[in-house]
Amino acid sequence: MPARLSAARSRGRHVRFLLLMAGLASTGHALAQGPACRVLTEEHGLWPLPGCEVVDGAPRIAADVLPDLPYDADGLAAVYAADSFHYVTRAGRTQAVLTWDSGPDYVEEGLLRGRIGPRVGYFTPALEQAFPATFDFAWPFADGIAQVCEGCRPGTPDGEGHTPVEGGHWFHINRQGIRVPEPPTP
Repeated sequence: MPARLSAARSRGRHVRFLLLMAGLASTGHALAQGPACRVLTEEHGLWPLPGCEVVDGAPRIAADVLPDLPYDADGLAAVYAADSFHYVTRAGRTQAVLTWDSGPDYVEEGLLRGRIGPRVGYFTPALEQAFPATFDFAWPFADGIAQVCEGCRPGTPDGEGHTPVEGGHWFHINRQGIRVPEPPTP
């Protein structure tokens, strides 16, 4: 009888050891993955955001967390989720935006550049699309005009991580998304 108990205890220890190792391995994997969402703060940079999950590639933030986000003067909070920056309104509306200068795109002349699938569109600070047109790439508005392109593509990133935009047909639009002549260069 003692031999049987000893064998059973040995198997039990082996099973416990395997369970412990599996638990440690999965914990390390979970820790390496990090939180699903991070909020951008001036004090800490990207900071874990509890109460946020990624659903269909966009952050979904719990209603009780929304009031505590660090909103800017335009009423937007920047959240990093699903490998992209997103702006979030106080009501919880979200929009994926272009990454610019290692952060979310800026609001320029009342509009920001957001992602619609692989394309770029312009949005108001309320995260409403300003006009229906989308482009392969788009620069911010300056003096009421923006340069956009169709058929362009990302080039090879340089040593600092900046990715040029190459090729395609470039043209200018106004704030209604209508083509306009190229502005004179100063």
